Amino acid sequence: GELRGGAWVVVDSRINSDYIEMYADRTAKGNVLEPEGMIEIKFRTKELVECMGRLDQQLISLKEKLSEAKNTGSYTDVERLQQQIKAREKQLLPMYTQIATKFAELHDTSLRMAAKGIIREVLDWRNSRSFFYKRLLRKVMEESLIKKLREAAGEQLNHKSSVDLIKKWFSESEIARERNGAWADDEAFFRWKDDPANYEEKLQELRVQKVLNQLSNVNNSASDLRALPQAFAALLQKVDVNMRSQLVEELRNVLN
Repeated sequence: GELRGGAWVVVDSRINSDYIEMYADRTAKGNVLEPEGMIEIKFRTKELVECMGRLDQQLISLKEKLSEAKNTGSYTDVERLQQQIKAREKQLLPMYTQIATKFAELHDTSLRMAAKGIIREVLDWRNSRSFFYKRLLRKVMEESLIKKLREAAGEQLNHKSSVDLIKKWFSESEIARERNGAWADDEAFFRWKDDPANYEEKLQELRVQKVLNQLSNVNNSASDLRALPQAFAALLQKVDVNMRSQLVEELRNVLN
């Protein structure tokens, strides 16, 4: 597959890096600027001729003879050698243009895109279906956990901070300690996510901290503190009967 020019503006992962990931097949090309156009800017005829003068032994020899002819004042030889040099350069130009084009193409491969951070990973087409199935499942599972995490901690926790926190919890698990680079292993993440024991306690800690932060403002006002029992009573009236009994029992345990 190939993308050309303005198409990159539409699919650039930096537009929404939380949700857009870019991949390329091993044979893919970016073609932001076609190789022929690239060499017209970066490797013009002048540069190609200079390259010939450095690499082609016949041209090097002719230019040495031209220099000697100029020093000896042999103008007939100078004119003849200049014509031979121009003829040689004309003969070599198509081949050097082809080499320059290939050189420009090699700067636009999928491996080069990965090295520059344009794409996340290089894929083989024959394995892409299973790869994208696992990758999409991984993102869906991550997003569901991020949603739980932000509900527990409050909306002040942004998407990136949520991912960093999940990564931290994962890295502390036994699954992560089994091998290096486990975070990049989708199968390892699935095993970790499928066991709520790996993160439910941590989610509960975030819920407690969120409620504590909400109640901390009450502590700054004596009148708010006096109103707190009535507020709790009003809250309990709105709660399901079974949940109310559980909350009352837990509050008694805390107060005792």
